[in-house]
Amino acid sequence: MAQELSYAAYLSFSETGNIGQTFLSHLHGALKQEGIYTFKDDRNQDRGISVSKDSSRAIEESQIIVVVFCENFVLSKDCLDEVVKIMDCRKLLKKIVIPIFYDVEPSEVRRQRNSLAEAFADDSENDDEIGRSERVKRWRDALDEAGNISGFDLRKTHDGNEAECIEQIVKEIVSKLRSEEVAGERQKDEEFGSKFLSERVIGFTRSAASPFLLCVPVFFFL
Repeated sequence: MAQELSYAAYLSFSETGNIGQTFLSHLHGALKQEGIYTFKDDRNQDRGISVSKDSSRAIEESQIIVVVFCENFVLSKDCLDEVVKIMDCRKLLKKIVIPIFYDVEPSEVRRQRNSLAEAFADDSENDDEIGRSERVKRWRDALDEAGNISGFDLRKTHDGNEAECIEQIVKEIVSKLRSEEVAGERQKDEEFGSKFLSERVIGFTRSAASPFLLCVPVFFFL
């Protein structure tokens, strides 16, 4: 049976526009050069599926999730549903999330202003009103949370020089992965030490309960 591989990083992005062919390709290539096993879902947007099984599993298994926000990101319901999934994994599975604000500001993502507001008005008449209201609330909450996470505002990083921005992003990802690896090894050591100590204590307790350990010779003098 082939060994199943877990991803070190997951890239969440919108293929609408040219970002998938430029910035994302360069970022993915830079991560690959560093030996970071990365999931990049080259799919067609709005497949009618909230989050595919492959994407959902990759998100859950990845150590770091990188979300690239652009003006077109929120025009895809798939991308919005994916952000909801990612934020859930951040809370429940303690995943590290790094947002990259490509051509939007963090405040625009948090408050869904300007072009980002279009996603919540699009096709509202074609969806179930109650179901859509709940879905939109999940989108808004997830975007608000993502917009408050410390990340990279590309227009304010290295004067928008994408090559230098990518270099800094990759360094940050490598640093966090190493920190996670060290923390994981430390946890394993602590668990091993705790287990070893418990086994020694249990072994001693069992020995102490043995009647042979408590047997004391008694001499009678007549």
